[in-house]
Amino acid sequence: MKKHKMTILRKARFALGGIAAASVLALSAGMPAHATYEAGVQAYMNGQYQQALDLWQRFAVAGDVRSKNILGDIYSGKTLEGSQAAATPLEEIPVDNVAALMWYTLAAHHDFTAYQTPTADEVNARILAGQRLPDIRARMSTSNVTKAEKQVAQTFESGSAYDLYRLGDMYQKGAGVEKNNTKALQMFSLAQERGVGEASAAYEFLEPLMTSTEIKTALKEAAEWQPPLPVEHTGKTPQQEELERLKKELEEIKMAEALEAVSDIDVELIQRALNALGFRAGVVDNNLGPGTRASIRRFQYSTVAKDTAMTDEEKQAVVTGVLTPRQTVDLFGDAAKSDHPMSQYVFGIMHVRGIGVEQDGSKAVNWLSKAADQNLAIAHYALGVIYRDGTTGLNEVSPDERKSALHLAQASALGYQPANDALRRLSFEYTRDSQ
Repeated sequence: MKKHKMTILRKARFALGGIAAASVLALSAGMPAHATYEAGVQAYMNGQYQQALDLWQRFAVAGDVRSKNILGDIYSGKTLEGSQAAATPLEEIPVDNVAALMWYTLAAHHDFTAYQTPTADEVNARILAGQRLPDIRARMSTSNVTKAEKQVAQTFESGSAYDLYRLGDMYQKGAGVEKNNTKALQMFSLAQERGVGEASAAYEFLEPLMTSTEIKTALKEAAEWQPPLPVEHTGKTPQQEELERLKKELEEIKMAEALEAVSDIDVELIQRALNALGFRAGVVDNNLGPGTRASIRRFQYSTVAKDTAMTDEEKQAVVTGVLTPRQTVDLFGDAAKSDHPMSQYVFGIMHVRGIGVEQDGSKAVNWLSKAADQNLAIAHYALGVIYRDGTTGLNEVSPDERKSALHLAQASALGYQPANDALRRLSFEYTRDSQ
């Protein structure tokens, strides 16, 4: 009974997959590939860039390899000569390396067996896309490459049974997507269930090379697999996009105000943070001299050294010797994470006051507590004040006289004189309020 139920479920999923594949085939039916591709070229030459983009995307989905390749070109910043428009293409179609890598990958792995004999131009488009893959990958961050590979996988999973087999082959070889034998076996399993003979042979070859755990995971994922939903069911509505844009704009305004206050931080504290991270700022003298500037340059370079999306010239442009407000926040954040107590104190105060970061009482207490645990008297004092007065902003901390007295007493015991006055004031106010 259980096996029969599973068979029904799989047949239902196969039907859904067939619908997705049928929609692509229906779109391509009766569409001369060259005419459709050329229609996009003509729109582009007339300066109708968005219309050209829309046409090429439609034809690429319908199976035109030339449209896939040119979408990679357009999104990577290449332009076609001869456009008649006053506006440049890049003004209307900004560079999008994720989209470029996705379309180049789809073009480079285009399969001609399901179509008529390809022309020389179509074969050349597939070859060119493959040649451009290394260059586009080299200028992208790892996270963006992963994002593009995920989109490639979703595109193949939305296609035919043979597309599932091809995706499995790509996973097995690490071609176009990251090598993953578990995903490869999953795709081969799905494809062979749908009658793809090559998938059965590929499955039998791959299975002995895998562990029992990997095989079990692959078969479980195959049993639970569902074809990806069309974009119209997963995309955001115009209203959602507008709300997100407004929210982001407000957040940027608030952050800009918070960053303005960063300039008030003493050079002495910056020097201590740089030294804690090993950037050798030298003697802590509160003076922004040559040694401190050299230390800042070392820190600045470290923040971009591994960024594969930046050129050497762009990296050198970051190394100025003068910290931007955002770099100052990052410096104290890094030093705090390295367990430097004074930087933990500074980072905590930044969260209390909203200096360079959003006000957040919980994060403030967290960082100040880390510093206090290392017997930093001023951190105990700050916690005493927080628990005496409470905080505003996110995750508000409510006043707690017992905790306030405890931290003020600790600060006093460690020799921080202002804590003595604060402790007497707290005792007086508590006694008065009790009467």
